[in-house]
Amino acid sequence: MKKLSTRDLTLAALFVAVTAVLSQIVVPMPLVPFNLGVLAIFLCGGLLRPGLAFLSILCYLLLGAVGAPVFAQFSGGPAVLFGVTGGYLMAYPVMAWLVAWLIRVWAGDSYWKRVAAMATALVPCYLFGTAWFAVYLHKSFAQAAWSACIPFIPFDLAKALLGAYVTLAVARRMKVQEAV
Repeated sequence: MKKLSTRDLTLAALFVAVTAVLSQIVVPMPLVPFNLGVLAIFLCGGLLRPGLAFLSILCYLLLGAVGAPVFAQFSGGPAVLFGVTGGYLMAYPVMAWLVAWLIRVWAGDSYWKRVAAMATALVPCYLFGTAWFAVYLHKSFAQAAWSACIPFIPFDLAKALLGAYVTLAVARRMKVQEAV
C-alpha cells in the first residue's frame, strides 16, 4: 500500500464529511429512506484511488458506529449499522473501492464508462444489502428486493449519471491545477 500523505488524509476526511452531509438529504420512505449517500460513495470512488476510497468510507461507518449522527436522518450507533438497512451501509466501502478501481483500470476519462463503473458498484450493495434486509425482516430475497432495492434503481442510476459528470469535471480541473 502506498504511504498516506497529508493530502491523502485530507481528501479521505473530506469524503467522510461529504458522505455524512449528503446522507442527510433524505426523502423519508417506509423502511429504507431515499438519500444521497450513494452519490457520495460514487464521488469518493470517482476521485480517490481504491484503497483511500475504501478507507474514507470505512471511517464514515466507524464514526456512525460509535454514535456520531452521520447516517440518514442524523442517526448513528450500532443499532443503525446493524439494523434493517445495515447491509447497504456495510457495502459502501466495497462500492467506493470498486468504483475507484474500475475507473483506474477501465473507465479513465470516459463519461459513459464512469457511469457503467458506478452502476456496476451498485451490484454488491444491492446483493448484500437486500440479503441483509431479507434476513433481518424474515422475508424472501424477492420480497426484500421489491421493498428495498428495485424502487431505488432509477434513482441510483440517476446518481451514477450525476456522479460520473461531477467526478470527471473535478478530475479534469485537478489535473489542470496540478499542471500550473
